[in-house]
Amino acid sequence: MIPVNAPKGDFRFRIIGGGLQLRLNSVQDLANILLLDEALWAVTSVDIDAMRFDKRFLEFVDSDHDGKIRSDEVKKAVKFALDYFSDLSALTQGKAELSPDAINPDAQGAPEAIACAKLILKNLKRDPGSGVTVKDILDARSITSFTQRNGDGVISCENGLSPEIAELINAIIASGRKSLDRSGSDGVDLKNVEEFQAALTRKNALREEAKTNRSIMVYGEETAAVFALFSECEPLIDSYFLNSDAGIFLAADPQRPVKKEASADLMVTENVRTVLENAVVAIPDSEGVLDFSSPLNPLHADKLLELANSCALKKYLSGKVLKKADYIQAKNAFAPFAKWKSEMEVADGLEKFTEDEVRKLKNAPFDELKALIASDLSFAPVISAGETLLKMAYFQEFLMEFLNNFVSLTDLFNTERFSRLQMGKLVMDGRHFTLVVRVTNPAEHKRIIKSSNICVIYVEITRTGEDKKAVKELLAAAVTSGTMRSLFIGKHGVFFDSGGVIYDAVIKDIVEQPVSIGEAFKAPFFQFADFLGKQTEKIFNTRNAEMQKSLSTELNKAAVPTTPAAKSAPAPAAGNNMPMLLMGGGIGMAALGSSIAFIAKSLQNVSFTTVLAVLAGIVVIFGGPSVINALVKIFRRNLSRFLESCGCAVNRPMRMSRKMGSIFTFTPVRPKGEINLTDLIDEFKLQGETPKKCRKTVLVIFIIVLVGAGGYRTWQYFRNRKTADVQIQKVEKKSNEVKKTSDNIKQPADGQKKPEAETKQGDK
Repeated sequence: MIPVNAPKGDFRFRIIGGGLQLRLNSVQDLANILLLDEALWAVTSVDIDAMRFDKRFLEFVDSDHDGKIRSDEVKKAVKFALDYFSDLSALTQGKAELSPDAINPDAQGAPEAIACAKLILKNLKRDPGSGVTVKDILDARSITSFTQRNGDGVISCENGLSPEIAELINAIIASGRKSLDRSGSDGVDLKNVEEFQAALTRKNALREEAKTNRSIMVYGEETAAVFALFSECEPLIDSYFLNSDAGIFLAADPQRPVKKEASADLMVTENVRTVLENAVVAIPDSEGVLDFSSPLNPLHADKLLELANSCALKKYLSGKVLKKADYIQAKNAFAPFAKWKSEMEVADGLEKFTEDEVRKLKNAPFDELKALIASDLSFAPVISAGETLLKMAYFQEFLMEFLNNFVSLTDLFNTERFSRLQMGKLVMDGRHFTLVVRVTNPAEHKRIIKSSNICVIYVEITRTGEDKKAVKELLAAAVTSGTMRSLFIGKHGVFFDSGGVIYDAVIKDIVEQPVSIGEAFKAPFFQFADFLGKQTEKIFNTRNAEMQKSLSTELNKAAVPTTPAAKSAPAPAAGNNMPMLLMGGGIGMAALGSSIAFIAKSLQNVSFTTVLAVLAGIVVIFGGPSVINALVKIFRRNLSRFLESCGCAVNRPMRMSRKMGSIFTFTPVRPKGEINLTDLIDEFKLQGETPKKCRKTVLVIFIIVLVGAGGYRTWQYFRNRKTADVQIQKVEKKSNEVKKTSDNIKQPADGQKKPEAETKQGDK
């Protein structure tokens, strides 16, 4: 839908960043945000990581929790503030302390939020007319201290309970059943209590059953001990009867002879023990009975005889013989006790308690503890309102500042404090760089930055915290004034975040762009100087190589003999080569002198203004296009594009003017005070060194002589040039006169003799 008429309201705009933006410093301005079209906002969306706010506050604004705050979510936040605050003056001022009286009681859930705020003030023992802060609300003890009711349904022992209830809570926690209270203490909830009570009831019921059911304690008090012995021997006896039955079965089949494969060397103890461990308790009987009077396996004989003499097996023996059927009856007699014992041994957390303790806990005040838990849960609505109260406290402190970094970018140009889009300040090269943003994707960030025409240095900051863990982060700092010549990759500096914490900083990458108009005009001269330096170095290196090669050739010729007779002559001494060396040096000096003479001779016919014009032309050729290109880029610097590189959706372009650039990159003003112009080096000069005044005098005299000589030579050059010009003009004038006179003389006819006067004049 296209709006036809502008919305009605008391809108106030001002020029910010070169364009009109909404002013936000009053309640009416806050209400106008809901009426103003998003296209007239400074920013319409921003990544959470790009803003330097409390993470919890940004999560409250980011209602869909996708990590990006858009204009619709900002409008929801503004509407929430208008609905829940009865007094918006504290919000527009950004006060950290939220008073219960500033909350609108008619808003949904507001009464509970007011009650929660008053509870916190009561627990903190503050004046009811004061306010609570974000820190107060986040501190759980401010809500839960001095009260058993904190709405979480967990009761701990730190709430001044009766000794009986405290003892019961400790017993439940000792059984492994516990929950964490909002105050941070261990406590119990309704589920913990009910589980503990059920385990306690079941355990006591089993003990009562053992007392009344005689089939369980079949042998009275000896039942447990006899059952333990029987359980230990049971696998051995079962194995014996199995082997006996197998022997009877195999003996009936003549095709299945029984083989003895195991044998033991009686002289080796380990072999004997191995065989006995794998052997049955006795030699299998052909009738399938176990005779305790027969030889028994030495490893198990004592236990078997003890069991045979016990009440659990004695009545089932025929003398010393145990039949398989009688053994099965003895085993079945322990079945009820075995089942009861397995139920008693179920892990229920009561293993640490004695029988007397379990019996005593049966009468613990469970009903009173459950009532306390129900009372605590009834207070949950007031405590749960703490989240709403926390949101209001955050909004009162930060919402207006957030809007001045979103709907309007007023804070970005505030020189008294950092904007929430700025990470801090970089101190490097004697300057402050304050337009610093966080970089999460360097490649994408660099791609966008190149189109902004703003010079950017990528700085890696590092710091080792108190926990000995290194913190490393990549930032992008805009260079908006001054020069770039002293900034290079690897240059070090320091970075101060908004809280004053200092980090080491080093330049990792640079996106070079023109920085200032002055640098743009100086750039051609620097480029020309670099060009001349490279060419001079190239020529010098070439000439030096040629001279060394020529000198080496001459030396080789002098050192190597050219006649056969010289082969038998002794080698010349090293000192005899000195003339050749001097000759080579003389040749080089002669070549250098001839070059200088050639240059001087060439410059004689060139005027000084021509030389300057040529130099100026070279500078223009070299730097003209670059100056024009630099000026165009400086004029087209786009601050909006810089902000977009860190995740901001900026509505309109903001040109980076010279004044704006001086805000983000500047040299701090030196404070007033005494200034000593004496160089500190002079105070620590070496003994015997020439005094500074004498050196200055010598230097001044030398400069005067040099300038005088140069001036004299220049004056002499122009004077000689002028005299030569006059002489040339006289000669040309006389030549013209002679030519004119000769033209006026008539030529004689053919064969006629010239007049004598003319002949003499011609001879002359």
